[in-house]
Amino acid sequence: MTMGDDRLDWIFDDSSALEKRYDEWAATYDADHDRWGWRGPDLAATAAMRHIEIDDATASIVDAGCGTGKAGIALRRAGWAGRLVGVDLSQGMLDRASSLGVYDELVRGSLDDVPLADGRAIAVVSTGVFTHGHVGGHALAELCRITRPGGVVVVTRRLDLPDDFAHHADRLSRAGAWEEVARSEPERLHPDRDDTEQVVITWRVGAGAIADEGS
Repeated sequence: MTMGDDRLDWIFDDSSALEKRYDEWAATYDADHDRWGWRGPDLAATAAMRHIEIDDATASIVDAGCGTGKAGIALRRAGWAGRLVGVDLSQGMLDRASSLGVYDELVRGSLDDVPLADGRAIAVVSTGVFTHGHVGGHALAELCRITRPGGVVVVTRRLDLPDDFAHHADRLSRAGAWEEVARSEPERLHPDRDDTEQVVITWRVGAGAIADEGS
């Protein structure tokens, strides 16, 4: 498959080359997703703003896997006026996000090992990340780790993912690390593309210890 074919299938094809492929895709990423009617960022931003309960002007929202910044724009549009931090593996994507002027900080890094301190955020939003050939369900623990107790984690999830995602989400719930507080009805978040259904899931982070990876 080449860059001229459907780019979602192309990006799913080889996870070992993910950073390079996103660098290549950065120039047309926004146009492609606009053409497909990508709704994930707006829905996730709305969910985050609905569930944030912590009143702290110094706190941050982290856009995990920020790409070119669509979720950052959505969060500002939804009313977030505080600090906004974007994290992404691809420098090409971060360069595009930087040009928007909506982020206070952009960090290059993997969601397998997010280069941010524990409890950095009052909310973490992650859209289009828990999908084929990207991060596995184990990365949910990292999103939980960087969120302070009482904060929320909001992700979009494709429903055709393997049980790995549910296993890790449930593990965190059993450990008291978070609890699910909202889940949208399944819908096609790329409505102008023949795509699988997705959901938007919101968890509230608790004070429980994260269970060992092997549990």
